Amino acid sequence: MLKKSILTIISGLILATCNNGTEKKETDQPQDTLLTKVNAPELKRINDLLKTSPNNPDLYLQRGRVYLQQKDFEAAIADGERSMKLDSSKDACYLLLTDAYFYGNHTRQAKEILERCVKNIPSSTEGYLKLAELFFYVKKYQESIANINNALKIDETISKGYFLKGMCYKESGDTSLAISSFQTACEQDNEYYDAYVEVGRLLSIKRNPLCVQYFNNALKINPKSTEVVYMIGKFYQDAKKYPLAIDAYNKLLQIDSKYKNALYNLGAIEFVFGKDKEKAKKYFTEAINADPQYAEAYLARGICFEDLKDYDNAIADYKMAVQYKPNFEPAIQNLNRLLDKKK
Repeated sequence: MLKKSILTIISGLILATCNNGTEKKETDQPQDTLLTKVNAPELKRINDLLKTSPNNPDLYLQRGRVYLQQKDFEAAIADGERSMKLDSSKDACYLLLTDAYFYGNHTRQAKEILERCVKNIPSSTEGYLKLAELFFYVKKYQESIANINNALKIDETISKGYFLKGMCYKESGDTSLAISSFQTACEQDNEYYDAYVEVGRLLSIKRNPLCVQYFNNALKINPKSTEVVYMIGKFYQDAKKYPLAIDAYNKLLQIDSKYKNALYNLGAIEFVFGKDKEKAKKYFTEAINADPQYAEAYLARGICFEDLKDYDNAIADYKMAVQYKPNFEPAIQNLNRLLDKKK
């Protein structure tokens, strides 16, 4: 009964989690990489130049990008329009306007600007890719792929295009085409961290050991990626290669000693497969110290206490699990069973 309970929790955690909440959340949405720290001296420099060159479209573009960094979207739009009025032959002004409208939550206007861009400048690969991102954002994956293909017809070496196509296939449920597209992105750019991670992630879901090679390639680019080291450990744990899983989790803890899911999984391995209940309890305690509201860890530690016949501490941990997760059925069942025993 105890082993079955903890195995159920382990499986649920492995399926549901990939990080400990301290890393950036992985999303499939276009990432906000533009809204960086304000550069006031740069804004002053551009304004000074505009006093002597008021008809320079590039200066309005530069200033518009600074306004975008400041999240002053209206000012960025105004400068994008000034730049376009002075010179509409380059796609940079369209792209600035797109970003300003998009980050200002005006996606319809962003789409209209991009459609004008690719119509007036049909060689704009960036215009097609941004349009593809917009369609991806609203889950119109076929329209997104069509625009990606337009960009790749112009330049078949654009790694970002293959990556975005992979994301479309992934969200559409076609993992085989997703893997193929991500692999092509890696071939076009052997420093494409996100592409290596996505290939590894999808191969690990298929229980394909080749995933470790892609994860290791990602680690060559970012050696301190707890996300990737965790996925390596999780893959080995799922494959029942526990020494390799333990090694990966220990390496992860050298990077982040409070990575709660690694601590939890080490405890689970020790409890179920290593048979060392005291060591398992120690890991679950460390996971709770990392996250005092970690209901699964309280339940798992409670099972350890119960297995060690320390029923008072087991009851206390089951109560904590229910406190932080009121509808946590395994904890409720274990708590009620022990309380009934004490009557």
